[in-house]
Amino acid sequence: IGLTQLDLSQNNLGSVPSPALKNLHHLLILNLNHNKISVVHSKAFEGLDTLEILTLYENKITIIEDGAFKGLSKKLRRLNIGGNGLNAVPKAVGHLDNLRKLEMQENSISHISEKDFEGLVKLDSLGLAHNHLRNVPPKAFSHLKELNSLELDGNSITFIDPEAFVGLEVSLQYLRLGDNNIHTIPSDALKRLHRLRHLDLRSNNISSIAEDAFTGFGDSITFLNLQKNNIKSLPIMGFDNLNSLETLNLQNNKLIHIPEEIMEPIVDTLRVVDIMDNPLLCDCELRWYKDWLKNLKDKDDEMMQKKRTVCTMEHEHREYPVQSMPLDRMNCVGKNMERTSASSAPSLIASALIPPLIMFNCL
Repeated sequence: IGLTQLDLSQNNLGSVPSPALKNLHHLLILNLNHNKISVVHSKAFEGLDTLEILTLYENKITIIEDGAFKGLSKKLRRLNIGGNGLNAVPKAVGHLDNLRKLEMQENSISHISEKDFEGLVKLDSLGLAHNHLRNVPPKAFSHLKELNSLELDGNSITFIDPEAFVGLEVSLQYLRLGDNNIHTIPSDALKRLHRLRHLDLRSNNISSIAEDAFTGFGDSITFLNLQKNNIKSLPIMGFDNLNSLETLNLQNNKLIHIPEEIMEPIVDTLRVVDIMDNPLLCDCELRWYKDWLKNLKDKDDEMMQKKRTVCTMEHEHREYPVQSMPLDRMNCVGKNMERTSASSAPSLIASALIPPLIMFNCL
Protein backbone atom coordinates (compact mmCIF):
# COMPACT_ATOMS: atom_id res chain seq x y z
CA ILE A 1 0.00 0.00 0.00
CA GLY A 2 1.30 3.45 -0.90
CA LEU A 3 1.33 6.65 1.12
CA THR A 4 -2.02 7.34 2.81
CA GLN A 5 -1.27 10.51 4.82
CA LEU A 6 0.83 13.51 3.86
CA ASP A 7 1.52 16.57 6.02
CA LEU A 8 2.90 19.53 4.10
CA SER A 9 1.85 22.17 6.60
CA GLN A 10 4.10 25.12 7.52
CA ASN A 11 6.35 24.85 4.48
CA ASN A 12 5.91 28.32 2.96
CA LEU A 13 4.35 26.76 -0.13
CA GLY A 14 3.10 29.42 -2.55
CA SER A 15 0.94 26.99 -4.54
CA VAL A 16 -0.41 23.46 -4.41
CA PRO A 17 2.47 21.16 -5.53
CA SER A 18 0.27 19.35 -8.04
CA PRO A 19 3.00 17.52 -10.04
CA ALA A 20 4.41 15.99 -6.86
CA LEU A 21 0.99 14.81 -5.72
CA LYS A 22 -0.62 13.40 -8.84
CA ASN A 23 0.77 9.87 -8.50
CA LEU A 24 -0.24 9.38 -4.85
CA HIS A 25 -3.13 7.09 -5.72
CA HIS A 26 -3.63 5.78 -2.17
CA LEU A 27 -3.58 9.12 -0.36
CA LEU A 28 -6.43 9.57 2.14
CA ILE A 29 -5.39 12.71 4.07
CA LEU A 30 -3.58 15.78 2.76
CA ASN A 31 -2.62 18.63 5.11
CA LEU A 32 -1.63 21.92 3.47
CA ASN A 33 -2.39 24.14 6.46
CA HIS A 34 -0.33 27.24 7.32
CA ASN A 35 1.30 27.85 3.97
CA LYS A 36 1.20 30.84 1.62
CA ILE A 37 -1.05 29.49 -1.11
CA SER A 38 -3.06 32.33 -2.67
CA VAL A 39 -4.74 30.61 -5.64
CA VAL A 40 -5.98 27.03 -5.95
CA HIS A 41 -5.88 26.35 -9.67
CA SER A 42 -8.10 24.06 -11.70
CA LYS A 43 -7.18 20.36 -11.39
CA ALA A 44 -4.84 21.16 -8.49
CA PHE A 45 -5.51 17.75 -6.95
CA GLU A 46 -5.82 15.67 -10.11
CA GLY A 47 -4.94 12.03 -9.51
CA LEU A 48 -5.91 12.07 -5.82
CA ASP A 49 -9.15 10.21 -6.42
CA THR A 50 -8.91 8.36 -3.07
CA LEU A 51 -8.53 11.54 -0.98
CA GLU A 52 -10.98 11.77 1.94
CA ILE A 53 -9.70 14.74 3.98
CA LEU A 54 -8.19 17.94 2.56
CA THR A 55 -7.18 20.84 4.80
CA LEU A 56 -6.05 24.23 3.52
CA TYR A 57 -6.54 26.17 6.74
CA GLU A 58 -4.71 29.48 7.22
CA ASN A 59 -3.20 30.11 3.85
CA LYS A 60 -3.69 33.30 1.83
CA ILE A 61 -6.29 31.91 -0.55
CA THR A 62 -8.45 34.49 -2.31
CA ILE A 63 -9.30 32.48 -5.44
CA ILE A 64 -10.37 28.86 -5.83
CA GLU A 65 -10.94 28.16 -9.51
CA ASP A 66 -14.10 26.31 -10.54
CA GLY A 67 -12.33 23.05 -11.39
CA ALA A 68 -9.96 23.11 -8.41
CA PHE A 69 -11.40 19.98 -6.81
CA LYS A 70 -11.96 18.03 -10.01
CA GLY A 71 -11.44 14.32 -9.39
CA LEU A 72 -12.18 14.51 -5.65
CA SER A 73 -15.96 14.18 -5.73
CA LYS A 74 -16.12 10.41 -5.23
CA LYS A 75 -14.28 10.15 -1.91
CA LEU A 76 -13.70 13.58 -0.34
CA ARG A 77 -15.74 13.88 2.83
CA ARG A 78 -14.05 16.73 4.71
CA LEU A 79 -12.72 20.03 3.37
CA ASN A 80 -11.26 22.85 5.45
CA ILE A 81 -10.67 26.14 3.63
CA GLY A 82 -10.99 28.28 6.75
CA GLY A 83 -8.64 31.07 7.76
CA ASN A 84 -8.18 32.46 4.27
CA GLY A 85 -9.27 35.55 2.31
CA LEU A 86 -12.33 34.23 0.48
CA ASN A 87 -15.15 36.75 0.05
CA ALA A 88 -17.69 34.30 -1.38
CA VAL A 89 -18.42 30.57 -1.28
CA PRO A 90 -16.27 29.06 -4.08
CA LYS A 91 -18.28 27.46 -6.89
CA ALA A 92 -15.78 24.60 -6.85
CA VAL A 93 -17.21 23.17 -3.61
CA GLY A 94 -20.58 22.60 -5.28
CA HIS A 95 -19.16 19.64 -7.21
CA LEU A 96 -18.28 17.70 -4.04
CA ASP A 97 -21.47 15.69 -3.77
CA ASN A 98 -20.08 13.25 -1.17
CA LEU A 99 -18.72 15.94 1.16
CA ARG A 100 -19.84 15.56 4.78
CA LYS A 101 -18.05 18.47 6.48
CA LEU A 102 -17.23 21.87 4.98
CA GLU A 103 -15.27 24.38 7.08
CA MET A 104 -15.09 27.95 5.79
CA GLN A 105 -14.67 29.79 9.08
CA GLU A 106 -12.48 32.89 9.41
CA ASN A 107 -12.80 34.18 5.86
CA SER A 108 -14.37 37.39 4.53
CA ILE A 109 -17.56 35.87 3.11
CA SER A 110 -20.19 38.61 3.11
CA HIS A 111 -23.14 36.86 1.49
CA ILE A 112 -24.54 33.39 0.88
CA SER A 113 -27.33 32.13 -1.36
CA GLU A 114 -29.23 28.96 -2.14
CA LYS A 115 -27.10 28.15 -5.20
CA ASP A 116 -23.86 28.22 -3.18
CA PHE A 117 -24.61 24.83 -1.61
CA GLU A 118 -26.66 23.26 -4.40
CA GLY A 119 -24.51 20.17 -4.96
CA LEU A 120 -23.69 19.38 -1.33
CA VAL A 121 -26.51 16.90 -0.86
CA LYS A 122 -24.72 14.80 1.78
CA LEU A 123 -23.29 17.64 3.86
CA ASP A 124 -23.62 17.01 7.60
CA SER A 125 -21.70 19.99 9.04
CA LEU A 126 -21.24 23.52 7.69
CA GLY A 127 -18.91 26.04 9.34
CA LEU A 128 -19.35 29.70 8.42
CA ALA A 129 -18.28 31.21 11.73
CA HIS A 130 -16.29 34.45 11.86
CA ASN A 131 -17.06 35.76 8.42
CA HIS A 132 -18.75 39.04 7.39
CA LEU A 133 -22.36 37.89 6.97
CA ARG A 134 -25.01 40.50 7.77
CA ASN A 135 -28.12 38.45 7.02
CA VAL A 136 -29.28 34.92 6.34
CA PRO A 137 -31.41 34.94 3.17
CA PRO A 138 -34.43 32.71 2.42
CA LYS A 139 -33.77 29.07 1.55
CA ALA A 140 -30.00 29.55 1.85
CA PHE A 141 -29.53 25.93 2.96
CA SER A 142 -32.52 24.31 1.24
CA HIS A 143 -30.38 21.78 -0.66
CA LEU A 144 -28.67 20.53 2.50
CA LYS A 145 -31.22 17.89 3.45
CA GLU A 146 -28.80 16.03 5.74
CA LEU A 147 -27.28 19.04 7.53
CA ASN A 148 -26.96 18.34 11.25
CA SER A 149 -24.73 21.21 12.43
CA LEU A 150 -24.61 24.84 11.28
CA GLU A 151 -22.14 27.39 12.67
CA LEU A 152 -22.93 31.04 11.97
CA ASP A 153 -21.39 32.55 15.09
CA GLY A 154 -19.02 35.50 15.02
CA ASN A 155 -20.53 37.27 12.02
CA SER A 156 -22.41 40.59 11.92
CA ILE A 157 -25.85 39.09 11.40
CA THR A 158 -28.74 41.43 12.16
CA PHE A 159 -31.52 39.71 10.19
CA ILE A 160 -32.51 36.08 9.63
CA ASP A 161 -35.23 35.61 7.03
CA PRO A 162 -38.25 33.58 8.24
CA GLU A 163 -37.49 31.07 5.45
CA ALA A 164 -33.73 30.95 6.05
CA PHE A 165 -33.79 27.37 7.34
CA VAL A 166 -36.23 25.86 4.84
CA GLY A 167 -35.09 22.32 4.06
CA LEU A 168 -33.49 21.72 7.47
CA GLU A 169 -36.72 20.81 9.26
CA VAL A 170 -35.85 17.20 10.09
CA SER A 171 -32.04 17.26 10.02
CA LEU A 172 -30.64 20.28 11.88
CA GLN A 173 -29.79 19.65 15.55
CA TYR A 174 -26.97 22.11 16.34
CA LEU A 175 -27.24 25.82 15.52
CA ARG A 176 -24.71 28.41 16.64
CA LEU A 177 -25.72 32.06 16.24
CA GLY A 178 -23.61 33.58 19.01
CA ASP A 179 -21.52 36.76 18.71
CA ASN A 180 -23.74 38.45 16.16
CA ASN A 181 -26.01 41.51 16.30
CA ILE A 182 -29.38 39.81 16.69
CA HIS A 183 -31.89 41.85 18.70
CA THR A 184 -34.65 39.25 19.18
CA ILE A 185 -34.83 35.48 19.16
CA PRO A 186 -35.53 34.68 15.47
CA SER A 187 -38.57 32.55 16.25
CA ASP A 188 -40.15 32.77 12.79
CA ALA A 189 -37.07 31.20 11.26
CA LEU A 190 -36.51 28.67 14.04
CA LYS A 191 -40.04 27.34 14.45
CA ARG A 192 -39.68 24.92 11.55
CA LEU A 193 -36.62 23.21 13.12
CA HIS A 194 -38.45 20.36 14.83
CA ARG A 195 -35.30 18.41 15.79
CA LEU A 196 -33.15 21.29 17.05
CA ARG A 197 -31.33 20.31 20.24
CA HIS A 198 -28.55 22.87 20.72
CA LEU A 199 -29.25 26.59 20.26
CA ASP A 200 -26.49 29.11 21.02
CA LEU A 201 -27.46 32.81 20.96
CA ARG A 202 -24.74 34.11 23.28
CA SER A 203 -23.29 37.61 22.95
CA ASN A 204 -25.98 39.25 20.87
CA ASN A 205 -28.13 42.29 21.64
CA ILE A 206 -31.23 40.42 22.78
CA SER A 207 -33.03 42.52 25.38
CA SER A 208 -36.30 40.63 25.79
CA ILE A 209 -37.85 37.22 25.18
CA ALA A 210 -41.36 36.94 23.74
CA GLU A 211 -43.90 34.64 25.40
CA ASP A 212 -43.99 32.48 22.26
CA ALA A 213 -40.25 32.70 21.48
CA PHE A 214 -39.79 28.91 21.55
CA THR A 215 -43.16 27.81 20.20
CA GLY A 216 -42.91 25.17 17.48
CA PHE A 217 -39.34 24.07 18.10
CA GLY A 218 -38.68 24.34 21.84
CA ASP A 219 -39.77 20.84 22.82
CA SER A 220 -36.63 19.23 21.35
CA ILE A 221 -34.06 21.71 22.71
CA THR A 222 -31.74 20.35 25.41
CA PHE A 223 -29.15 23.18 25.42
CA LEU A 224 -29.97 26.91 25.35
CA ASN A 225 -27.28 29.56 25.68
CA LEU A 226 -28.40 33.18 26.12
CA GLN A 227 -25.40 34.47 28.07
CA LYS A 228 -23.93 37.94 27.50
CA ASN A 229 -27.09 39.58 26.20
CA ASN A 230 -29.13 42.45 27.65
CA ILE A 231 -32.12 40.48 28.90
CA LYS A 232 -33.84 42.39 31.70
CA SER A 233 -36.79 40.12 32.43
CA LEU A 234 -38.20 36.71 31.57
CA PRO A 235 -41.79 36.24 30.37
CA ILE A 236 -43.96 34.17 32.69
CA MET A 237 -44.71 31.52 30.05
CA GLY A 238 -41.48 31.96 28.08
CA PHE A 239 -40.03 28.54 28.91
CA ASP A 240 -43.27 26.55 28.77
CA ASN A 241 -42.34 24.86 25.48
CA LEU A 242 -38.85 23.80 26.53
CA ASN A 243 -39.92 20.35 27.66
CA SER A 244 -36.51 18.69 27.17
CA LEU A 245 -34.20 21.47 28.37
CA GLU A 246 -31.17 20.24 30.34
CA THR A 247 -28.78 23.21 30.19
CA LEU A 248 -29.81 26.86 30.49
CA ASN A 249 -27.22 29.65 30.44
CA LEU A 250 -28.44 33.15 31.33
CA GLN A 251 -25.12 34.38 32.68
CA ASN A 252 -24.19 38.04 32.34
CA ASN A 253 -27.54 39.61 31.51
CA LYS A 254 -29.54 42.30 33.30
CA LEU A 255 -31.90 40.05 35.26
CA ILE A 256 -33.12 41.30 38.63
CA HIS A 257 -35.77 38.65 39.36
CA ILE A 258 -36.12 34.99 38.39
CA PRO A 259 -39.76 34.19 39.28
CA GLU A 260 -40.54 30.65 40.31
CA GLU A 261 -43.43 30.26 37.87
CA ILE A 262 -41.08 30.85 34.93
CA MET A 263 -38.75 28.01 35.93
CA GLU A 264 -41.41 25.58 37.10
CA PRO A 265 -42.16 24.06 33.63
CA ILE A 266 -38.50 23.14 33.06
CA VAL A 267 -37.30 22.27 36.55
CA ASP A 268 -37.74 18.52 36.16
CA THR A 269 -35.42 18.24 33.15
CA LEU A 270 -32.81 20.91 33.99
CA ARG A 271 -29.34 19.67 34.91
CA VAL A 272 -27.31 22.89 34.64
CA VAL A 273 -28.46 26.47 35.24
CA ASP A 274 -26.08 29.43 35.09
CA ILE A 275 -27.43 32.83 36.15
CA MET A 276 -24.23 34.37 37.48
CA ASP A 277 -23.30 37.98 36.74
CA ASN A 278 -26.85 39.30 36.89
CA PRO A 279 -27.94 42.14 39.25
CA LEU A 280 -30.24 39.80 41.19
CA LEU A 281 -32.19 41.06 44.18
CA CYS A 282 -32.73 38.97 47.28
CA ASP A 283 -36.47 38.37 47.12
CA CYS A 284 -38.89 35.70 48.19
CA GLU A 285 -38.65 33.93 44.85
CA LEU A 286 -35.03 33.05 45.60
CA ARG A 287 -36.09 31.07 48.65
CA TRP A 288 -37.11 28.31 46.28
CA TYR A 289 -33.67 28.28 44.66
CA LYS A 290 -32.03 28.30 48.06
CA ASP A 291 -33.87 25.15 49.07
CA TRP A 292 -33.21 23.55 45.71
CA LEU A 293 -29.48 24.12 46.16
CA LYS A 294 -29.66 22.65 49.63
CA ASN A 295 -31.09 19.43 48.27
CA LEU A 296 -28.76 18.92 45.34
CA LYS A 297 -27.01 15.60 45.76
CA ASP A 298 -24.20 16.24 43.26
CA LYS A 299 -23.22 19.82 44.00
CA ASP A 300 -19.51 20.64 44.06
CA ASP A 301 -18.97 22.22 47.50
CA GLU A 302 -15.49 23.52 46.66
CA MET A 303 -16.71 25.24 43.52
CA MET A 304 -19.69 26.68 45.36
CA GLN A 305 -17.31 28.30 47.84
CA LYS A 306 -15.08 29.74 45.12
CA LYS A 307 -17.99 31.35 43.33
CA ARG A 308 -20.27 32.13 46.22
CA THR A 309 -23.83 32.65 45.08
CA VAL A 310 -25.00 36.12 46.08
CA CYS A 311 -27.90 38.52 45.72
CA THR A 312 -28.48 42.07 46.97
CA MET A 313 -31.02 43.29 49.51
CA GLU A 314 -32.80 46.16 47.80
CA HIS A 315 -32.91 48.63 50.70
CA GLU A 316 -29.66 47.62 52.36
CA HIS A 317 -27.39 47.68 49.30
CA ARG A 318 -25.65 44.68 50.75
CA GLU A 319 -24.79 41.33 49.22
CA TYR A 320 -25.87 38.07 50.85
CA PRO A 321 -25.05 34.50 49.96
CA VAL A 322 -28.29 32.96 48.75
CA GLN A 323 -27.99 30.38 51.53
CA SER A 324 -27.96 33.21 54.10
CA MET A 325 -30.73 35.47 52.88
CA PRO A 326 -32.41 37.20 55.86
CA LEU A 327 -35.77 35.52 55.37
CA ASP A 328 -37.03 36.90 58.66
CA ARG A 329 -36.87 40.43 57.24
CA MET A 330 -38.22 39.61 53.80
CA ASN A 331 -41.88 39.06 54.77
CA CYS A 332 -42.27 36.08 52.48
CA VAL A 333 -45.84 34.85 52.37
CA GLY A 334 -47.89 32.69 50.03
CA LYS A 335 -47.46 29.16 48.82
CA ASN A 336 -44.66 26.99 50.12
CA MET A 337 -41.95 26.96 47.48
CA GLU A 338 -39.56 24.68 49.32
CA ARG A 339 -38.41 21.33 47.96
CA THR A 340 -37.47 19.46 51.09
CA SER A 341 -36.96 16.00 49.69
CA ALA A 342 -33.55 15.30 48.25
CA SER A 343 -35.05 12.52 46.20
CA SER A 344 -37.31 14.98 44.41
CA ALA A 345 -34.45 17.28 43.43
CA PRO A 346 -32.91 16.78 40.01
CA SER A 347 -29.51 15.16 39.94
CA LEU A 348 -27.51 18.03 38.50
CA ILE A 349 -24.07 17.71 37.00
CA ALA A 350 -21.14 19.89 38.03
CA SER A 351 -18.05 20.26 35.91
CA ALA A 352 -14.77 22.09 36.21
CA LEU A 353 -15.59 23.63 32.85
CA ILE A 354 -19.11 24.68 33.85
CA PRO A 355 -19.90 27.23 36.57
CA PRO A 356 -21.85 26.10 39.65
CA LEU A 357 -25.06 24.39 38.77
CA ILE A 358 -27.33 27.16 39.91
CA MET A 359 -25.54 30.44 40.35
CA PHE A 360 -26.62 33.87 41.42
CA ASN A 361 -24.36 36.84 41.30
CA CYS A 362 -24.85 40.54 41.53
CA LEU A 363 -23.05 43.30 39.75
